[in-house]
Amino acid sequence: MQDKPSNLPRTQPDGAALKSIIDVMLERRATMHFAPDPVPEEYLNAILSLAAQAPSGYNLQPWRFIVVRKEENKRRLQAVAFKQPKVVEAPVVIICLGMKEEWKERATEVFKEGAERGAGQTDAWQQTRDGAIGFITKALPMSVWVTRHTMIAVTSLMLIAEAYGYDTAPMEGFDPAGVKTEFGVPDEAEVVALVAIGRGVAPDKAYPGRFALDQIVYEEAYGEPWTQDT
Repeated sequence: MQDKPSNLPRTQPDGAALKSIIDVMLERRATMHFAPDPVPEEYLNAILSLAAQAPSGYNLQPWRFIVVRKEENKRRLQAVAFKQPKVVEAPVVIICLGMKEEWKERATEVFKEGAERGAGQTDAWQQTRDGAIGFITKALPMSVWVTRHTMIAVTSLMLIAEAYGYDTAPMEGFDPAGVKTEFGVPDEAEVVALVAIGRGVAPDKAYPGRFALDQIVYEEAYGEPWTQDT
């Protein structure tokens, strides 16, 4: 595995400061249409590199990304994504996969190297690995487990793109079997989402509002009003 990414861009492409986490959370919207402006290679690399730093259970990182940029491939993807225009409009579309078996093959690398880096006991990493695999494979259907963790990485990807000044559109509208056939995706994979990245076409999507905390947050048990100390 690699060390933390370094030498990543510290500004947006036009030299503007990166958006703060507060602005990212308040300003990001699902973009309906994209301009054709390309995403520079160093920024796409930064977005993917930072998304790959997303947390996952036992650091097993079950996500995989397919970067689609060629026009002919975007049209193939559009054909299995209910013909959504944004698939061909956006300069980049990421196919986000959750691997239901491949992570097990890489578990030895994850636990052994983690222990060597001080993130586990060097004399017990095999037992920790075996226990983790046993727990995960018994606790949940594998499609549920990989989807949960892949969506953490997908969300990270969208927020990072926003910080760099790029717009995104996550898509659930696609035929998973068709995506697998068109892009050589293994049968074991769960096709979790498509994410378009680029510059949105004005006007920006209006803020639709969010539930107030007293509608979604409870104190200690479901249905109990959440109270804040004052």
